Amino acid sequence: MHDYFAGSTWSKTYGKKALPILVNLAENHKSTSYTELAIVMLKDRKYAHPLMSALGRLGHALESLNAAEPKKFGKIPPIQLLVCNESTGRPGNLALNFLGLKKSETDKMSKALLDTVVLRAHQSVFAYQHWHYVLNALGLKPATLELPPPETLLPKIGELEGKPKGEGEEHEKLKLYLARNPQVIGIDWAGNGDTERLLLSGDRLDISFQDDERWIAVEVKGKNSPIADLVRGIFQCIKYKVTLESQLRYEALEGRVHLKRIVPRVILACGGSLPSDLLAFARSQDVEVRSAVSMS
Repeated sequence: MHDYFAGSTWSKTYGKKALPILVNLAENHKSTSYTELAIVMLKDRKYAHPLMSALGRLGHALESLNAAEPKKFGKIPPIQLLVCNESTGRPGNLALNFLGLKKSETDKMSKALLDTVVLRAHQSVFAYQHWHYVLNALGLKPATLELPPPETLLPKIGELEGKPKGEGEEHEKLKLYLARNPQVIGIDWAGNGDTERLLLSGDRLDISFQDDERWIAVEVKGKNSPIADLVRGIFQCIKYKVTLESQLRYEALEGRVHLKRIVPRVILACGGSLPSDLLAFARSQDVEVRSAVSMS
């Protein structure tokens, strides 16, 4: 089998390892960030910048495969562009070379135009139907996640549900700290969040930040939360996202039409580190995760 990956051993190795993960994201119509990918692949955010080189190698490998067998694969879109900068939501301008755009051109583009360019690139990646053939041609297998089996989790989650209200002093301290310091988990907000916000479903949000334009819910897990509680937290976030969307529609029918335009966000904030495979699963379900959150 021909090896289409050129370059240094490190970039080659992690370029190959990245592709199955990106295919999984593409099939779920998701993008990710350099930092999240570094945590999933190498369990350390410090590799976010070095991964750019590996993603470049991946892009060139796909171009080489495309050139070698154009009829078999059609036009293989640049899947590596699903990895974006956390602050801009776009890959670096240099990466847009894979769209035939020179950096001298993209540097002159407005943010709105760059957003449009990246959106179209992502749509082409999501629409491509032959990613598993591409994996096979490169000698790679689809990504699998090592997740704890439900039969071991459910009894422990049942025990957690049966405990009296309240999740301990550690959880309470982190909840109050994040309500007062939302910037720690990337929320730009003036003032404090509300804690224990009651929803129409009867659920309570650990922290809620809401105004006429945004609604951000935060589910908090302490530093020493067991795996079962972290898994439960992911599914709580999935439930809250749907519940918030439905409650906004309900309230909009009372005449507050502007609420229809709000797209709620739900964040899982963990005092400890979320295992990389759990992080990947959470991301595939559109759950934002902030792990290893510190109060210092």
